[in-house]
Amino acid sequence: MKSLVLLLLTLPLLAGSYKAKIEPLERVTLSAQYGGQIVKLDQNDELKMLDKTVLVIDHALESKELANDRAKLKLLNEQIGIKQRQYNRIKNLKGQSVFTKERYQSELLALRMQKNDLLNQIAKLQDIIAKKEIALHERYLKKLYVRKGAFVAPGMKLMDVEDLNGSRIVLYIDAKDRVGLEQKKITIDGKTDHGYTIQKAAKTTDDRYLSSYRVELVKAGAAPFGKIVTAEIGE
Repeated sequence: MKSLVLLLLTLPLLAGSYKAKIEPLERVTLSAQYGGQIVKLDQNDELKMLDKTVLVIDHALESKELANDRAKLKLLNEQIGIKQRQYNRIKNLKGQSVFTKERYQSELLALRMQKNDLLNQIAKLQDIIAKKEIALHERYLKKLYVRKGAFVAPGMKLMDVEDLNGSRIVLYIDAKDRVGLEQKKITIDGKTDHGYTIQKAAKTTDDRYLSSYRVELVKAGAAPFGKIVTAEIGE
């Protein structure tokens, strides 16, 4: 039944006339990128506009490793500084053998390589921690798929999120209406001052609706989401 309704919405009523639904500007499903136990999540946040950290997957181990690596980095920087000063003192001395100078230089290079490896490890841990915390900024939490205390695996769905700061109307138009579309007048429910503009207009037919071209209209601001409207494309 749902598929039939969607199909009817995409079919033109008359030449140049189409039914469509006003949808949120964006709708995404967020999934876990790393596994673990959910340690922060409020089920009451569902169906609310939010501007906060909504969900946290346990990263205590990664945070501890990060603190340890940062401490190691501080000590390593001190070692590099000492070794650099030692090398600077002997590199131009004629009384020092080439072997000694190269040994100091080699030790300095080894410390720098160790530092690079440590910086890469720190960056990786920071990335893991960041991706285990999901914050929403002026977004609508449409649906939660998990609960606090649950264990999630990478790829598991966490939530559906929508951007209600604007709206979108998706049309599937025929070839005649697609020709010169950018110069044509589009009315919505009989109005020309609706505020919608063309964001995308396909140059090839849609994979699902084989004889139609997908066109997306967008507008900033609040909208009656879910309302069925009639869009007409005129010359």
